Amino acid sequence: MKLRKLATGFVALAIVTAGVSGPAIAQQPVLAPAAKKYTTMVLNQGVPKIDVLTTKLGQDIESIVIFSAPLTTKAGKSAGNIAGFLTDLEIGATGAETRFRNISFMLKGGQINANGTGEYESTDREMPVERPSTIAIIGGTGKYIGATGEVITRKNADGTFRHVLRLLK
Repeated sequence: MKLRKLATGFVALAIVTAGVSGPAIAQQPVLAPAAKKYTTMVLNQGVPKIDVLTTKLGQDIESIVIFSAPLTTKAGKSAGNIAGFLTDLEIGATGAETRFRNISFMLKGGQINANGTGEYESTDREMPVERPSTIAIIGGTGKYIGATGEVITRKNADGTFRHVLRLLK
């Protein structure tokens, strides 16, 4: 009985307290979360040189696509090079594959490294035209040390690529 009376007292106290402090809390302004600031860098990639390594495991053919290409700025000036690889992770029932992408942007002043997964048609070595893929920027060297953010890559119809790097400050 004492426990029931004690519990009833706590409920009554909670209701009275909520009634007293509720309106005061509701009248306080709600602050919006601070907007994340980032720097955008746009790099254009030439048609990549590609090499494919394949192995047959049981009935499955596994592959690693290795690529490299020059990079330019929006103004067409040399910005460095890109190199990376794609590894098959999973083939879905529809024929689409999930591939792991590991990319290094070798720029003047350092490197920016990014990785993540993307969806590809099982018959394509490269990403589909005009379908963007986003992966995480996981670090860097030199003036890009500690880099984080994301890179959004889009393949153009002519076989070149456009990378939009959004680096958090």
